[in-house]
This record gives sequence, structure tokens and C-alpha cells, in this order.
Amino acid sequence: MVATTGHDYLSSLRAATTASAQCLLHVEGLTVGYPDPDGEQMLAVDGVTLQLVGGEAVGLLGESGSGKTTLGLTLLGLLPPTAIIMRGSAVFRGEELLTLGEREFQKLRGAAISMVYQEPGSALNPVLRVGQQIAEVIRAHRPFTRERAGEEASLLLALVGFPKEMCISAAYPHQLSGGQQQRVAIAQAIAARPALLIADEPTTALDRVTQLGILDLLASLREKLQLALLLISHDPYVLARTVDRIVVMRNGRIVDQGPTRDLVLNAEQAYTQTLLKSSQASKRYGRNFSSPGSVSTESSPEHAGSLASEPATLLSAVHLQKSYVQGRWPSANRLQVHALRGVDLKLHTGSTLALIGVSGSGKSTLARCLACLERPDSGEIWFERTNLTDLSHRELIPFRRQIQLVFQDPGSSLNPHFTALEVISEPLLTVALGSKKQWRERALELMELVGLPSDSEKRLPHQFSAGQRRRLAIARALAAKPKVLILDEALTGLDLPVQAQIAELLRELQARLSLTYLYISHDLGLMSQLADQVIVLHQGQIIEAATPLELFAKPQSVAASNLVRASFELCSSGD
Repeated sequence: MVATTGHDYLSSLRAATTASAQCLLHVEGLTVGYPDPDGEQMLAVDGVTLQLVGGEAVGLLGESGSGKTTLGLTLLGLLPPTAIIMRGSAVFRGEELLTLGEREFQKLRGAAISMVYQEPGSALNPVLRVGQQIAEVIRAHRPFTRERAGEEASLLLALVGFPKEMCISAAYPHQLSGGQQQRVAIAQAIAARPALLIADEPTTALDRVTQLGILDLLASLREKLQLALLLISHDPYVLARTVDRIVVMRNGRIVDQGPTRDLVLNAEQAYTQTLLKSSQASKRYGRNFSSPGSVSTESSPEHAGSLASEPATLLSAVHLQKSYVQGRWPSANRLQVHALRGVDLKLHTGSTLALIGVSGSGKSTLARCLACLERPDSGEIWFERTNLTDLSHRELIPFRRQIQLVFQDPGSSLNPHFTALEVISEPLLTVALGSKKQWRERALELMELVGLPSDSEKRLPHQFSAGQRRRLAIARALAAKPKVLILDEALTGLDLPVQAQIAELLRELQARLSLTYLYISHDLGLMSQLADQVIVLHQGQIIEAATPLELFAKPQSVAASNLVRASFELCSSGD
């Protein structure tokens, strides 16, 4: 969906108002606080006034900590126990939300207002098949039998883009890619036909091609189901493609708002201009992409050529194969998913190799195999002169210390009950390296190295900002003095200024500690800043290898060309 002009927006607003005699949602003076360490109230939402009419799409734009998510959680009655609604009103279809009890909210959630979360992998139940999870939502709000609910779940999965032959209904969440998980989460959110869908950063962790697919899906569902959409994002170009109107939040307050095109092109508020300028780096990368004309579908692994004297190979993969099975045994509908199909790569000492590809291409599976967290079905993984696939679990332990994986979502990979000191020390405890005193000294040294406050050693992970949690995850990965860091979307979901800080930290650590990186990302701009070489993974196969500049200038494969085009298209939204 393209951004609208001010005239188009007013026309659509009048049409929606005609269809609905009153606003669907009216928030007035909403103020929500959290207690700070001194016992005072820290305002997460401060006097917010907002309204939506039926079928309207509104975007909430702002940096992390601006109050966007807190506003969404308030509307669903999902605030944490420490939060206090201090004053204000939120009226949905004539009913005051802020006075509802939990039982009333249970009837409302899903049936009238639904939410799609930033991390669908965390929101979906890991031990239930996705079809069951959608059917549960349907049965909670509609008088359907188990069989009828299952049929309805299959129809919903088809509506969000899954053909029946994929057997997605029988899959567990961990068997799906990030983009597939997000589509399942959307199917679950619309299962009871709500009037308002709140989508909290639904595309942040996805590649540009999949991002466009999810945004187009939301636009399509909004039209088909007459949904009102409240889309939360820190990326103005995601909003520019999708919503009618943008509301800008800062420090819990609304500081700017207006029709999408007017706000993106002619922002007058200084803070809004800052947010737009922060996105210009990504936009410049998009502008510098050569518009690919006729591209070859043939693979070109040696596209970049070979250097006269190649550095030593530290980690390599030889013809890796990995498959999963989706579906129930002994059903004839079981589907074998080939995540890796004969992958070969070399990671040279002291270098940064970037791995890109659309969601579901096998990137994270490859990362887990190289980090010895999963065993490939066949093939070899060599660390220096040792074939890791020949080793037993016990024999792998010293090599696991040498190859560390920094996960995409530190919020779920860090133990929530551990202090920062305990989080960083945990790898040392696991392998019994040194004494407790030495562990503490090492942890404090690493906290300083990654730029965490020296007085934060007793904080729990949730007491750090998103960027600080990334630093904490990097410090933990460095605790055992590895040679290789595998960074699986390690900068995803961060505000652009924070991304730049963490990228600079990674460059400094690489130079100081002689680290070797495998950097997995969907962000072509960040990739160009960090990587020496790029490989493109598509449907479990490496189809192209190049330098970042070569990839931008003239991609040699259809998959790489699509990634470049999607980046350009999204970054051009609102022009």
C-alpha cells in the first residue's frame, strides 16, 4: 500500500467515519508510570491523546523507550504488575478499557483487539503445533467444535500465504523461518476477526523481501477484513509504505503527527527530522544500488575472484546437508524441509564474512551447525585441522568455547534470573575455567570492554536497555576467549543510532582481540560496513559470493537482485 496525500487521507477518514458513527478507539490524556530505584514514578506514557476510526491505519513512530509498546499493552490490559495507570481514558467502541477486569479483558483480547508481537518465536507456544495454537484462539471466542476450528485454522493459514501442501499447520514454531512465524502470528491474531490489530515492530527481524511481504499482507488483510491497524515501528519507511497517518512519540509524549506523506516529506518538528535523518544511511545505500537489469540465474560462488595470497582458513564447511520433517507420523502429509543443501564455505582468520538471504533460506540452521549446537545430516565442519563432525559430545566441548553464537534476541537467550555478572560468568562456570574470583574479574573486565556501566553488575537483564542487552550478550560470548563469533541478526531491532554504536564496538573488538566474524543479517547497509565478503544463501544453497560493493552494483543471481530491489523499494517509501 502506497502512502497517501493529505487530501486522500481526509477522504478516507470521512469515508470511515461515515461507516462508523463514532471513533473505534479514543485515548485521552493516558499516563502510565513505572517506579524507579528512588521510589518515584518514571512516566512511560505521558498524557497521550489518540484516536482511530474503523478501517484506519495509524503508525506509532519513535525510538526505543518512547512509550510505543507500553501504549499498546495498556489497550490490551497486559501491563506488567509494576506499571501504574495514573490517569486518562481509553474508550473502545464506547467501552472504557481502563476499568475492565482480567475476565472482561480475556473476552476482548483476540475477539475485538489483537496484537502481533515483535518476536513471534517468543509469542508462540514451542510445544504446540501452529494449527493447534490458531484453533485454540478460535475455540476461545467462537462456538466451534475441535474439527471445525482446525478447518478454520487451515483457511486462515491459507489467507496469510501458506499453500496447503506446505503442511504448516502440523509444524512446530521452531521448524519455521522468522517470516513464516510472523505469518502464523498474524493468522492467530485475526482468528476471531478483531476490529483492531496492533502490530508491534512486526517486520524488524526480517529481510527486506520478507518485510515487504508482511507489510503487503497487513494491507491486504486490512482491506479484506476491514481492520483498523495500529502499527508500531522505529523505521519511518516501514510506516510510510503502510499507514495513512503517523504519530511520533518521544519520552512518552506525542510530539508530532500528520498524514504519512506530509510527515515524511515535510516534517517540521526537530525530533521527527532527526528520526528521518537517522534512516538516511539506509536510504543512501538503496539509492546507490544499481537497478539490476537482466540477471543470471546461474550460481557464481567464485564471482569475487581469489586473492593472490589467501589468509589461513579458520572455520570451513564442506557439503553440509540438514533436513527437518514437518507433520505427524504416520501421516502421508509429512513434509521434509531441506534447510541446507550441500553448503560449502570458508571463514578466514581475522575476516568478516556476511551471510544474507530471505527468511527461510537456512541462515540460522547453518549458524547452529557451525556453532556445534546442531549436527548436520551429512558433510564436514573443519575448525583449523579438526573435523568437528567426527567428535563426540564430550570431545566437542573445547571447540564450542572457540566458536560462540550471539543470538538474535538477547531478551530470550539471557537467563532472566541472573545478574549481569552471573550472565557473563556462566560460560566460565560451565567449563570450570578458573576460580570464582577469576570469573568475577573476567566478567568485570568484559563489561568494561563492551561499554557497560561499571556499577551495573547486579542488574538483571530486563533492567538494561535493548542496546545494553546486546552488549551483555557479546560480553558473555567473549568470556571463554573464542576465536570465532557468529552474529545471528545481532543488531536487529535496535534503533539506528544504537545499531551504529554496536557496529563500531564489533569493529573495535575485532581489531583488539583478533576475532573472526560470521555476520548473518538482512540489513544490506550494515553488512557493507562490517563485511569483507558476502555470500547469498537461497533455499539452503549458496548461490552467489561477492564483495559488498560488487553485490550492490551488479548482483548475479535472482535472489540477490530481489534483496537489493526490496531494500531500494522500502527505502523509497514516502518519496
